[in-house]
Amino acid sequence: MTSLGWTYEHLSEVIPILTRNSSSPTSAADLNPVIKQLLTDCPSSSIFGIGGHSVLLAITDDIIAKVSLKPGGRHVSHEQTIFSLLDRRAPCPHIVQTFLRRPDITFMQLLANGTLHERMAMAKNTSRPILRWMQQLADAVACVESLGYAHGDINPRNLLFDDHDQLKLVDFDHALKIGDDLDVGYEPYVRSSRIGQPGGDYGVAGPATEQFALGSTFWYMTRGTELYDELDGPEQVDRLMDGQFPATDPQNPIDNIIIDCWLGKFPSIADLSRRIQEVATFDENYQARKKKCEHYYQLLERPEPVS
Repeated sequence: MTSLGWTYEHLSEVIPILTRNSSSPTSAADLNPVIKQLLTDCPSSSIFGIGGHSVLLAITDDIIAKVSLKPGGRHVSHEQTIFSLLDRRAPCPHIVQTFLRRPDITFMQLLANGTLHERMAMAKNTSRPILRWMQQLADAVACVESLGYAHGDINPRNLLFDDHDQLKLVDFDHALKIGDDLDVGYEPYVRSSRIGQPGGDYGVAGPATEQFALGSTFWYMTRGTELYDELDGPEQVDRLMDGQFPATDPQNPIDNIIIDCWLGKFPSIADLSRRIQEVATFDENYQARKKKCEHYYQLLERPEPVS
């Protein structure tokens, strides 16, 4: 994502407007004093980005500080709980790395190479290693699942790239235990529950909701536009609730994964990850053999030597 490059003064001016529709509107007087202190004590720092409950401060060219907009903000604290749980298991290379966590502030890896949303907006000849992205994302979500949690807000804006063009899952503010009510998200990465169905606005958090979000993200990776982007809001919501999906190619293994995600056919995200690995291995072998065949055919096209 591109840095905002804002000053504290500008943040103070715009914060009431930016958060007026948030669950926790913030005025300039409400701002966490840690934000101003960091910007003052670190002369080269600047405001990199802003969310509904936190602000990102670029401290150096490879470190960012995520600071709660208000002192004692529960969203940053909750995310820190998730990172603490992740610390207890082998590191997942496709989840953003944190360096230090203290009340109201998390120092983490600065990922300045854009979101998936920004990548897909670039020219079509820009590198798009889709199977690799799918594998990395599924591995990250499976890692969270192994803790008994769901990320709960998988979408292209929460997927960033590092300096080596590796995908990283970020923003665990809304992560929730598997089995909890899911009330956060936006179409087409969630679908509304019908009246009387169990769970929150978008169902019960777990493999079904996570893989639905993944299926829509994989669709976006392969098509370059979001699922039902051409429809207005109510019609999009109705089609998703009714389980009506666009036609996919049954001969395309990636399309088969997408439709299986939408239909919730994978018992776990770990199972989905293994399926992607199988497809990726097959594709790698196929491409290698195809390249050999092209080489052999080129030999046939060489002109006969003149005797």
